[in-house]
Amino acid sequence: MATKLKKSRKDKIIDGVCGGLAEHFEVDPVIVRLAFVLFTFVNGLGIILYIILVIIMPAADKVKMTPKETVNENIKEIGENLKKAGEEMEKRIDTFDKKQEPSKARWFGALLVLLGLFLLLDRLNMFWWLKRDIIIPVILILLGVWLLISRSRYRK
Repeated sequence: MATKLKKSRKDKIIDGVCGGLAEHFEVDPVIVRLAFVLFTFVNGLGIILYIILVIIMPAADKVKMTPKETVNENIKEIGENLKKAGEEMEKRIDTFDKKQEPSKARWFGALLVLLGLFLLLDRLNMFWWLKRDIIIPVILILLGVWLLISRSRYRK
């Protein structure tokens, strides 16, 4: 009898989807994770597939639930996780020492993340309505203004 596909609770990085697939198909989880990364470069297919599986795959301890119950439970869990992440972010922002100037490495890291996110969304054709020849200069100008304003706040 075939085992039911379920999220892994032992081999979990984000939600246990890749670990669960690896356990089900008896392959190395690194191969499954690599496949998702490669599918992400195919018009974002890996991200979309992963999100769908996060929603529809049951947790290892909840395989006896109906599909509707599984989806409802997973969406509820996602909401709780997002709420916890938001609360944690709020705590970190509240405890941030505004007198201490952030390191250049942090700003550079944030810039790389934003640029990478923009390029990914551009490759997914999410900015079809924007003129591509002016968007990068506009982003750089806005980022520069933001850095100048935030830097002046730290000196006060």
